[in-house]
Amino acid sequence: MTTHVFAEYDDPRALAHAIDDVRAWGAVRVEAYLPYHVPEIERALAARPSRVPYAVLAGGLGGAIGAYALQWLLNGYLYPLDVGGRPPHFPLAFVPITFEMGVLFASFAAIAAVFVGGRLLRLWYASSDVHGIESATGWRFWLEVAPLDRAADVDSLVEVVQRTHPIVVRRQEVT
Repeated sequence: MTTHVFAEYDDPRALAHAIDDVRAWGAVRVEAYLPYHVPEIERALAARPSRVPYAVLAGGLGGAIGAYALQWLLNGYLYPLDVGGRPPHFPLAFVPITFEMGVLFASFAAIAAVFVGGRLLRLWYASSDVHGIESATGWRFWLEVAPLDRAADVDSLVEVVQRTHPIVVRRQEVT
């Protein structure tokens, strides 16, 4: 069992300062729950840039290349037809399907990247059992620090968090 420490704040700047203090103390796994985007907290968490655009680019290029290759294989190589004197491999005829498949696979990649990158595939989170955490969807800001190895570290962490003047500090045991 590990211990997660949760703290509730009224102000996003106070949460950003708390994240800085907890990181200075030595905590590595820090998470924030917010009702809206706050750039100060993103900076304090040292959030990495999103990788969703790269996934969308890879999905779109893969879909477009695959669609073009399939059309070339079927229409230009395996079953060539002489229609109106047009050559079997006429690239302009392949543009609409190539574009549409690129857009389709880019959108599939975007949806998958958001689910994976946002960790939305899990059915349960440790924070789900913390009393009052639902206020993070409306008006409060929450800090989670997890997990630590020893109970002494948890006690000193709670002291560090309490020095940042949160509304409440809670410990949550997680299996």
